[in-house]
Amino acid sequence: MLKVKKGFCAVLLSVFFLYAYSFTNVFSAEKLISIEAEHADIVSVLKSIAEQTNINLVVSDGISGTVSLVLRDVSLDAALKAVLKANNYFYERSGDIINVYSYENIQQEERFAKTTTRVYSLKHASVSDLRRALLSIKSPRGRVEINEKANQIIVTDTLEKISEIEVAVQCLDLEVILKKYRLIFAQAADIKTKLQQVIPAEKGEIFTDERTNSVVIRATPIILENVDELIRGWDVQSKQVLIEAKILQVTLDKNIKRGIDWEYLKGKYDLKGSFAQDLTTGGIFQVGMLSRRNYQSVLEMLESSSDTDVLSAPRIVVMDGKEASILVGSSEPYPVQQKDVDTGLITTETKFLDVGIKLIVTPTITESGFVIMKIHPEVSSARRVPEVDNALAVDTTQADTTLMVKDSDTVILGGLIKDSNKTTVNKVPLLGDIPLLGLFFRNDVKEKVKQELVVFITPHIIEIDKESAVIKAEAKRIEELTKRSLILRQKINVAIEQE
Repeated sequence: MLKVKKGFCAVLLSVFFLYAYSFTNVFSAEKLISIEAEHADIVSVLKSIAEQTNINLVVSDGISGTVSLVLRDVSLDAALKAVLKANNYFYERSGDIINVYSYENIQQEERFAKTTTRVYSLKHASVSDLRRALLSIKSPRGRVEINEKANQIIVTDTLEKISEIEVAVQCLDLEVILKKYRLIFAQAADIKTKLQQVIPAEKGEIFTDERTNSVVIRATPIILENVDELIRGWDVQSKQVLIEAKILQVTLDKNIKRGIDWEYLKGKYDLKGSFAQDLTTGGIFQVGMLSRRNYQSVLEMLESSSDTDVLSAPRIVVMDGKEASILVGSSEPYPVQQKDVDTGLITTETKFLDVGIKLIVTPTITESGFVIMKIHPEVSSARRVPEVDNALAVDTTQADTTLMVKDSDTVILGGLIKDSNKTTVNKVPLLGDIPLLGLFFRNDVKEKVKQELVVFITPHIIEIDKESAVIKAEAKRIEELTKRSLILRQKINVAIEQE
């Protein structure tokens, strides 16, 4: 019994020493190296590294040269790379042996290596598209041929290169899907332009059908997954803004000959904003904001305290970020002469120029429910110049401003003052209307008066699901305000006639 125990212990001890020896070898391979040499033979340096790390080293013929280096506590791989790269050599591990080669050795080995031919039938990619990529992988001895009819690639090369090409074919022969997107709100041409910035030409093809407003994409499923998400975000109904404007013309009398006192109104009606911005043609441009609660109060105050006329009350619906244009005026004709260079004939063409009150508004809806409005008011009048063949001249006052207003609040534009001629007829009732004889009972008084244009602009954000209801509600509200304004105006006229 004792002999068995001694034999068993001997076996265990042998196994232990074998394991320790193996562990020592592994540890020595990972041992850090320190070496210093100056103009030393490269083979001697490699042998020194092998001795320090206790590794097996094979150096092929043709490895020669000198090297100078100072290495402190570096790994085996780092030391070998530092020594060999300086002389354009390289190494490879084969089990427990490290082989050192020159590039001439490799080329000679490849020259006599056995070649193999493989045929790859592509399922998705085109052989002509893959051929260029595979040509960059093959060895100098290798060949890459294609069979376009069967969509096949024939590769002849070494086993090592065949393995690399096979991996490349598997990665590049991806499934390509043709998918059609029918757009509801966005335009196909606009979506195509955006997609071209995301999908390069080599990764997919994009086509459009304007008749059905569709986009067709030919690409891999991975790319199409991203496209699905992008189009869902782009093909959405744009928000709209109902622009409600009211343009008033206030005749300035001796009490307000310098214009409406907006600073006074600012304190009385909680007006917000700046009331002194320079016009492009001189003067002062007044702009401010008014809450929905005080909007009607300001209108009634202007109509009761001065000679005020409502020139226009347009309403227009515009898409978010698009320009809305309102013109209250006329088109003035003017002749344009053109001379034909070849015949010398002069032709006259009549063109028209819009003059009057022009209002250009571009609303942009923010996520917080406010509206940023870019506003361009312009007041122009036409006159003839007798000294220049009765040519048409246009006097223009214009300005530009950008401001942010809460939904359904009102922007006030004032300070647009112009001079105009006013004719007042004083006559004896009945007698002044008699032809010819009535001239003796009538007196026409011509005077130059100043008039200030006041523009009220109210934006209303139209929700997509409540669009019809909002438009109807706003139309009804505007109709009620107009009726109240007309009734107030009639009362003022009656009071003036009674005086």
